[in-house]
Amino acid sequence: MFIEFTRADPVRMIDESRLAFDLDERFENALRKTATAWRHAVDRRLRRLGVSRVCWMTIAAATQARSPLSQSDLADTIAVSRASMVHTIDRLVKDGLVKRESSASDRRLKRIVVTDAGMHFYFLIRDEVAVVRREMLAIVESEKLVHLTELLETLQQPLRSSSGRGLPALSTVTRELPLV
Repeated sequence: MFIEFTRADPVRMIDESRLAFDLDERFENALRKTATAWRHAVDRRLRRLGVSRVCWMTIAAATQARSPLSQSDLADTIAVSRASMVHTIDRLVKDGLVKRESSASDRRLKRIVVTDAGMHFYFLIRDEVAVVRREMLAIVESEKLVHLTELLETLQQPLRSSSGRGLPALSTVTRELPLV
């Protein structure tokens, strides 16, 4: 049990399970709000280049992929609908930033390849995003940033391994990093 002091109720008992749930929920909210704020900050920075979030995320995902991705794979990678991805790819093709190539193994499948102009555009975008990233992370001490990065990477592991079947049982997820 913990004792909480508030203005309305000077002394209130709180059980540890509620406190843990509140911390979990607080963490989830902080993570979601930070990701949203980060995207908005990048969007504002890229707006002057006339680039939408879906466009810059598509170019980045296609450039960073080990091999050319299909439209469906790109849509899944950046979490947008396949219809939205088709529209985005159409625009990027029209602008000369990507091209569609038929797959050698399946002619129905189109792989998205970044053009030289698209690569140049990606590096421009990457540099603009790096400015935002440096501004946002400037307030975080290097040691804390390393710890936070490792923590987030650890949290991604059970999500990746679940393959869409839901999270593994809680007993299989261990905390490898202390929450400092």
